[in-house]
Amino acid sequence: MAICLRNCFFIFPTFFIFSIAQANEWDWVPRESLTTSQKASLNKYCSGAYIDNWRVPDGEQTQLLADVIYRDASGNVHMKGQAELIQPESTLEADTIDGTPNQFYQANGDVTLRAKNQIIRSDSSQLSEEGSLQDSEFNNARFLSHNQGIRGEAKSLVKSQSGVIFIKEGFYTSCEPNSSSWELYGSSITLDPNTGFGTAKHVQIRIDGNPIFYFPWLRFPIDSRRQTGFLFPSFGYSSDEGFSVSAPFYWNLAPNYDATITPHFVENEGEGVDVEFRHLSPYGTTTIEQSTFIDEHVGEKTLRKFNTEQTFNQYLSAGLLIEDNPTKDGVPLKNTTSLGEKDNYEHSAFVNFNAGNFSAKVTQKEYQTPDEDEDRPLEWLPRIDASYQYANTWFNYKPVFQYTDFLEPDEEDVDGERTVLNQTIELEASNAWGTLSPGILHQYRDYNLYSYTDEEESTSTLDHLSYYLDGEVVFERSFKLSDQIWRQTLTPKFTYLYAPYLDQSDIPDFDASETTLTYSTAFNHTRFSGNDRIGDTNQVAFGLESKFYDGNGSERWAFKAGQVFYQEDRRVDISGNTGDVVDDDPRSSLLTSITYKNGSLFSLTNNLNYDLDEELIDLAQISMTLTPDSGVVLKSSFSYEEEEDETTGKPVGTTKQSNISAIVPLNQNWHLFHQQTYDLLEHKETKKVTGLGFENCCVKMALSYQSWLNDSSELDQGIYLQFILRSLSNVGRENSDLSSVAKDYWNNGNTGY
Repeated sequence: MAICLRNCFFIFPTFFIFSIAQANEWDWVPRESLTTSQKASLNKYCSGAYIDNWRVPDGEQTQLLADVIYRDASGNVHMKGQAELIQPESTLEADTIDGTPNQFYQANGDVTLRAKNQIIRSDSSQLSEEGSLQDSEFNNARFLSHNQGIRGEAKSLVKSQSGVIFIKEGFYTSCEPNSSSWELYGSSITLDPNTGFGTAKHVQIRIDGNPIFYFPWLRFPIDSRRQTGFLFPSFGYSSDEGFSVSAPFYWNLAPNYDATITPHFVENEGEGVDVEFRHLSPYGTTTIEQSTFIDEHVGEKTLRKFNTEQTFNQYLSAGLLIEDNPTKDGVPLKNTTSLGEKDNYEHSAFVNFNAGNFSAKVTQKEYQTPDEDEDRPLEWLPRIDASYQYANTWFNYKPVFQYTDFLEPDEEDVDGERTVLNQTIELEASNAWGTLSPGILHQYRDYNLYSYTDEEESTSTLDHLSYYLDGEVVFERSFKLSDQIWRQTLTPKFTYLYAPYLDQSDIPDFDASETTLTYSTAFNHTRFSGNDRIGDTNQVAFGLESKFYDGNGSERWAFKAGQVFYQEDRRVDISGNTGDVVDDDPRSSLLTSITYKNGSLFSLTNNLNYDLDEELIDLAQISMTLTPDSGVVLKSSFSYEEEEDETTGKPVGTTKQSNISAIVPLNQNWHLFHQQTYDLLEHKETKKVTGLGFENCCVKMALSYQSWLNDSSELDQGIYLQFILRSLSNVGRENSDLSSVAKDYWNNGNTGY
């Protein structure tokens, strides 16, 4: 042990890397004084960070520093005046320190104990040496854990030799210094860094100094480790349901599987329980969920879900999904699982093989339809998909095979087996300024069908060849704009497509659908998606594209315009007998598309189809997003689509809807958000959300009013409150029935709590 006076040992200032003004008693460093890497890991709402200034002392010996140091006859050491006890694992500072070396030390007056990622300050303390059976005790203490970002105060604080902290009449918080956004008060609090959890008695959770929750006992996490215990409950009240409460319990069964059990109580309705079990294997995840609610008025309602996906190696994977609703006339009133109310609940399994240019998949898919009045969808018993691709610089060959055994569970229409083979053979000649690609699409279909209406079996075979030619030429120029060298491309392009007519009157429609004609789909090589219709056409599509790239090579503007010219009438449609003319227009509408991007600041997308013959717009899709540095997020969209009325032959609007949403910062922490969606055909509001959000470094909250049309075209509405206390819990709930600006605010500004 070395004993010396202050003037012979003066090493401690080198322990500090920041000025005294920057590193106050909590080692708090403002954002502007942090390094670039430290700023990168800091949340945008935090004004600084705790930076540990303590450094491991040189040497293994205990060092004593003070204005006066002496040893009495009993061997006890007395240090007075800026006393400092430096040990390999900690540093103790105080006005006076007295003690027995290698046993304990009593410190009084402005006491500070420093260790790695930890500070404790107090009026007085008794510090036991490592290996001692006694604990260390601090009176009127303030403490900080740098790595966990937790600080607090206590009338009495005891630190055990194992590192567990016992607090009497105190609080802790993860908020920044001089902030009391939330604090957890307790008559006694235990923080155990070894387990990652704390417990407290007679707990008050205070928001901005005001008590919000009280619990006689509480167990809570102090780091990210999973631990068994109750999670924060959620409460609610309505005039119809009365008081309601849900209290989730998390059960950490093992490192690779756990369970969450959530009981529900609703005063005027009944009670229920949700269970979620999760398992992680070396190959993938498995989840089992069940929600049951016993309603006093309508009885028991249950939902169940089993989902597993496993990847066995780089080639082979498999999965199983089972959704189940054994109750025909409803779902549980309270439900925290991932399965909600649906017309049809899926039962499916798949095995997938992927070797790069070759892949294959076998899928079995069935459905449960609780309501017998609902039409049940077709089932796959099974479906087999396989594809292969060979490509080089001038040749591309891609066969795609599919076999499906369809089952029509209502036995009212047609089902049977369908075999599909699509083969694309394409040549490509290209250089720096253009591309020319002739190709052949071979489509083969084989059907073995059974009609429940006629009670007859039938077979049909289709063998069809389509021919196409794609070409484009790229012109390019550079120009100077705002002291940057920009680049513009001009690309004329065309696609000629010839698909001869083939009678398909005897072919049912299992999965065919007609694609919406826009500029991007005008150059497709098929008229329909799915495999039950081969659209006839003899057409040529012309397009002209111009793109502008800034000095960094990022695309800013893209202007596109095109039109399809038909050489023959079309006779194949999704429904009805083929052969009759279903479309005799000699040309399509003028198809245009404009996009603009300016990084994350602003984006604009516009698709517009203008019918030159009728002189009207038959499709308009416009969306805009504005996110300036001020923190404003503005989104707006408008969609309009027109189709020809089958009875009158006149164009009628089928969709006409506008949507606008905004998130506006009122200051650094407060945000106002609003969204409104309006159906211009029905002349009614379909969605409205208005809310207020607050966020800082340790708390985030959102309060919103939401109204929307449900699946029954009835107006639902509610008030939703959510808030997160960093390192403590997430409280409240969001509206799971609605995708809205409220979710945008909550998730896009997510603090990562």
